[in-house]
Amino acid sequence: MSFATRQQLLLGLAVIMMLVPTFLYSAGMLGRAPMFEGDVRKEMTCITCDGLGRTAEDESCPTCRGRGVADFIIPGPNRPLQMIGTVKDASDKPVEGAEISTRQAEGDQTPLVLKTNEDGQFGIKLPPGAYVMTVSAPEKGSVTESIVVEVNASPLPARGTETLHELKREFRLPK
Repeated sequence: MSFATRQQLLLGLAVIMMLVPTFLYSAGMLGRAPMFEGDVRKEMTCITCDGLGRTAEDESCPTCRGRGVADFIIPGPNRPLQMIGTVKDASDKPVEGAEISTRQAEGDQTPLVLKTNEDGQFGIKLPPGAYVMTVSAPEKGSVTESIVVEVNASPLPARGTETLHELKREFRLPK
């Protein structure tokens, strides 16, 4: 096989490798959000685009792909929410390495334990329900709070790897 033939084969293979993901994405086979029990996938008119809060249908919206409609997920009662939290000390500084212990208020009492990053932040996915969260750090003390994660039935775009509503929470340690 000549050098020119090898170059043509490699170029052809590179083009195919670029086109396959594009085809799969446009066919809706890549980038689809996971479905949870009770979720409903529905085609809806695009109302907002790019986070700009447009109040009218917008044909140029990327999620609409020029059609004015896009696939959305109507969350069911089991779809988790993404809690994004921050732990701060009494002087309002982020606490790195704080331990967050989360358990159901009733039922399974086995806690899920995680730690904050260098900015005092953490993230956890929680299905709707009641929880008890204990946040602690050496020399900073601890705090325990009851949290209720409620169902959020607002439509979510069906494209994306993790499409969840967010719940923001800040914990303040006593010291």
